[in-house]
Amino acid sequence: MKRIGTVILAGMLFAALSMAASWTGWISDEKCGAKGASAEHAGCAKGCIKAGVAPVLATEDGKVFKFSNPDAVKEHAGEKVELTGTETDGTIMVESVKTVVKPS
Repeated sequence: MKRIGTVILAGMLFAALSMAASWTGWISDEKCGAKGASAEHAGCAKGCIKAGVAPVLATEDGKVFKFSNPDAVKEHAGEKVELTGTETDGTIMVESVKTVVKPS
């Protein structure tokens, strides 16, 4: 009986750790990182990402996250977005992206 309880507890812990979370921030480029957390940086982010620099999420509190599936956010370069996904060691696996502010 103890063994079944341990297995159930381990399963619940794994499920809790793999639950989706959400973040709001700017799709910047890895070169500029947190400096890209603004609408003024949109042109630079678009150009760098188009040239092959990896996209990152730059939050307004200065955190920078990489993506395990960067193609999911490339079309949002320079935009403020709300992401949902899972994060492991500073890298987000994106499940969905919603534009919050699209720079003109």
